[in-house]
Amino acid sequence: MAVKDRKRRVLTAVAAYRHATRRLRTLLDEVDAGLEVFVSLVEEDVSMAELLLGTDASARRREFAEAMDAFETTRRRLRIAVLQLGSERGESITAMAKALGISRQLAHRLMAEGR
Repeated sequence: MAVKDRKRRVLTAVAAYRHATRRLRTLLDEVDAGLEVFVSLVEEDVSMAELLLGTDASARRREFAEAMDAFETTRRRLRIAVLQLGSERGESITAMAKALGISRQLAHRLMAEGR
C-alpha cells in the first residue's frame, strides 16, 4: 500500500478516535452531573431503591460500555494505522512502540493484525 493511502488511513483513524473520545467525554460529563443529583438525594434521605430506579442505571451502564468499547476499538485501529505508516516510511517498530508506550511484541502483533 502506498504511503499516501497509509496516511489517509491514519487521518481517518484519528477522526474516528476523536469522535469516540468526544462521545465518551459527553457520557462522563452526564454521569458526573447525575452524581451531583445522586449525592443531594442521598443527603435528603431518599430511599435507595427509589433513587436507583430513577437513575436508569442499567441503560447507562450499557451505553457507557458501548462507548468504552468504541473508544478502545478506535484506539487500536489508530495504533495499527500509525505503526503501518511508520513502517512503510522505514521507521523502527521498536521506536514507535516505545513512543506509544506499548511493548515491541504488542506493536508487532498489531502490525500483523492490520495486514
